[in-house]
Amino acid sequence: MGPKIPLDDLPTSPFHRKVAFVATGGPFCDGYLLGIIAVALPAASTELGLGSVWKGLIGASALIGMFFGGLIFGPLTDRLGRSGMYTLNLLVFLVCSVLQFFAADAWQLFAIRLVMGLALGADYPIATALATEFLPRRMRGPALASLVLVLWVGYTMSFVVGYLLSDLGPGGWRWILASAAVPSLIFLLLRLGTPESPRWLLSVGRTEEARAIVAKHLGPDADFEQLAAETRSAVPRKGVGLSSVAELFRRGYGPMLVFCAVFWACQVAPSFAVKTFQPQLLTSLNVGNALAASVLIQSFAIVGTAIGLLVVNSLGRRTLLLGSTAIFTTALLLLGLNPWPVSAIIVTLFIVFNLAEAAGSGLQFVYPNELFPTELRGTGMGVATALSRLGSAAGTFLLPVTTDRWGPSVALFIAAGIGVAGLLVSWRMAPETRHLGLAQASGPATRRTAEPRPL
Repeated sequence: MGPKIPLDDLPTSPFHRKVAFVATGGPFCDGYLLGIIAVALPAASTELGLGSVWKGLIGASALIGMFFGGLIFGPLTDRLGRSGMYTLNLLVFLVCSVLQFFAADAWQLFAIRLVMGLALGADYPIATALATEFLPRRMRGPALASLVLVLWVGYTMSFVVGYLLSDLGPGGWRWILASAAVPSLIFLLLRLGTPESPRWLLSVGRTEEARAIVAKHLGPDADFEQLAAETRSAVPRKGVGLSSVAELFRRGYGPMLVFCAVFWACQVAPSFAVKTFQPQLLTSLNVGNALAASVLIQSFAIVGTAIGLLVVNSLGRRTLLLGSTAIFTTALLLLGLNPWPVSAIIVTLFIVFNLAEAAGSGLQFVYPNELFPTELRGTGMGVATALSRLGSAAGTFLLPVTTDRWGPSVALFIAAGIGVAGLLVSWRMAPETRHLGLAQASGPATRRTAEPRPL
């Protein structure tokens, strides 16, 4: 028998690929949930008599739910483990997808989508922590970035499905919303039997269970003893209050929590706001066939995320974040100025915005999972998810109100301003972790790398 191999350096196996694939269920359903409302909302607004406030609330409802889901279930993921809630949250999403069909008025639709968002907010820390703690270093960045690729695949697929179902007539929007039950059922079945993270098991002292999972799923060459030694050196003494937000700050991870929450919020706030009301924005900018144009524009988010996935290791996390943020902010600024009221140019600028924002969006799953240690990873990811969704919910709620009152240019200028804020914070705080093992990336050396840089 040859020398043992650290988990960070194991060759990619079928088990690694399965873990990476089943983790995509939450992001796919997230994208589908957020996209399908953009298609269904115009018809639902007419049938339910929705004003701009209710349209904004229903558009933002899932994002509000994700705020609470990340905030509540992130710490619970660290305390109770990853695998226990891995299927339960998708079961909730499945049931609520069906319930959307029966919504009789605005508050019911808002409440159902709020609960769906709660389930998806829980999935982010659960699924990404589990994938991060199983995957080797060379696979970790691309695999985590691919979760956002799948989110945009789900988002785009919802537009395609919504477009195909748009001619169903009165009540057709109910079938459009209920179609989310199909992907949630598929991924629910695929997740059954996923094992617990051995890193988490070690962090709570369940050594033999962790050893058995490593032997069964990662093979005899995996260096379990090194993994156990890393975990023992990383976990503080018992009774210190693990899995709490206060513990993150006590142990010096506060700056990284602020960085992850801010850069993430500054990406998704303009992104979800613009995408949720993409057809309405295009109509207000006098672009014809707004729904078909929205499908075209949204398809480029897949291309952009694929580009980010391919360069996240070679270009590096920091460079990718700064470059993508600068480009999408410029596109929003030009759209707000709108000196060329030509449909082709407007659509092209929205495509550039989608490409650039999507290219950097994979870092939303990479950075939080690399920068927080095993015993606090779910908490860090959950809180970052929650705060980012708070910003995106506010943006999604305010965009239709702002557009109705002051026009689309003001709304787009505000979105560009949010991008500028994200760019400045990322310039000062974004670390580079592409060459680091998971224990190194979440350790003190990375925090020193992430100290504020001069402007």
